[in-house]
Amino acid sequence: MRKALNFLASGFLLLIFITGCTEGEASIGQMHVNDILERMAQSEETGDGAVYIDVREVHEYDDAYIEGFINYPLSNLEETFRDLPKDKEIIIICRSGNRSMQAASLLKQNGFDQVTNVQGAMVEWQGETSSK
Repeated sequence: MRKALNFLASGFLLLIFITGCTEGEASIGQMHVNDILERMAQSEETGDGAVYIDVREVHEYDDAYIEGFINYPLSNLEETFRDLPKDKEIIIICRSGNRSMQAASLLKQNGFDQVTNVQGAMVEWQGETSSK
């Protein structure tokens, strides 16, 4: 009986979590990694000041990053996101798209209105990278 109740409670909590993520994700912009260079060129032309952040850990970023992306590791984003401008679009990338979506959700919860997750992320990136 106790196992059954624990199982039901876990399922209920999972349902609440999934529902919450789905609602939050609906307001997060999406862009495919193949559109990054075009978006960066557009940003440069219009001077819209979009900010490009990579939320992978420092060692991952240092191995290969897209020029123009600034490293804001997800592991300490809660302490550093205050450095980001709330009046500019924040475009977020990671290795596969999971951490960038978590980062986007965190930013949305903290008053950032223009947040875009990069789908496909570094896993699907075919362009040039830099390293440190």
